[in-house]
Amino acid sequence: MTEPTSTTGTGNPGPPHSRLAISGLTISFGSTPTVYLDSLTVGDGEIVGLAGESGAGKSLTGLSVLGLTPRMGAWLTGSIRLDGRELLTLPERELRRLRGGTMALIPQSPASAFNPLLRVGTVITRALRLHGDTRAQARQRAEAALERVRLSKEHLRRYPHQLSGGQLQRVAIALALALGARFLIADEPTSALDVTVQAEILQLLERLRAEEGLSILMVSHDLAALAGLCDRIVVMRDGRVVEDRPTLELVTSPNDPYTEELIDAVPQLGPAPGPAEAGRAGTDDA
Repeated sequence: MTEPTSTTGTGNPGPPHSRLAISGLTISFGSTPTVYLDSLTVGDGEIVGLAGESGAGKSLTGLSVLGLTPRMGAWLTGSIRLDGRELLTLPERELRRLRGGTMALIPQSPASAFNPLLRVGTVITRALRLHGDTRAQARQRAEAALERVRLSKEHLRRYPHQLSGGQLQRVAIALALALGARFLIADEPTSALDVTVQAEILQLLERLRAEEGLSILMVSHDLAALAGLCDRIVVMRDGRVVEDRPTLELVTSPNDPYTEELIDAVPQLGPAPGPAEAGRAGTDDA
């Protein structure tokens, strides 16, 4: 069976400042279109959230930018441009150079993304050597990358199971930084972490954006996490964008009923009801 090929339309490459510009993108399995994106952009130094329920097409969109959906049997038409370069027509060899060197994925579950038999340092240095570094250069860049995510070089000697979930996610981010990526796709990067560690990872991503000008497409079903980090939020439902607006505008005055449902589903913190309120609630239920 031959791998599905991608065809390119004449889509608008987006505004000049866009790192990523998607237009007229259709992702299909067989004759069934699963995702259709009329337009999606991520600006230089911008963090854009991609929100929606499971099955909305968020992760497929991120994987399509990395050129990984054809391996899943998908057919792509339309246009995906990174720094003005059309990705859908690039040969696999060129895409491999871009993965890591220009764009990189921060996975949902770093524990499953790392080989449990290899030390963290081995994983990072091997990736760097595949991109042309000498052994000494790879070691130096690996140490520098860990420092950027506030981990000591001693962590390079540890195996994945010797690190906490938050530490391992930092290592995954360090791997992306070590290879020089300027555009990150973060696919549910905090969903496997507890609340306090989630906050640390989100703060780390914000700091890296501020200090290094990274552009980030953050995929998540957690609207609260996106609202605390992103400049804009794009809401997807059934493979299509239903809303794309600056974060504050979207969360305070959503235009689409589905967005309202997502906002209403976010847990709200507040004081526990007193005896009087609890009594009234019990009476109402009776």
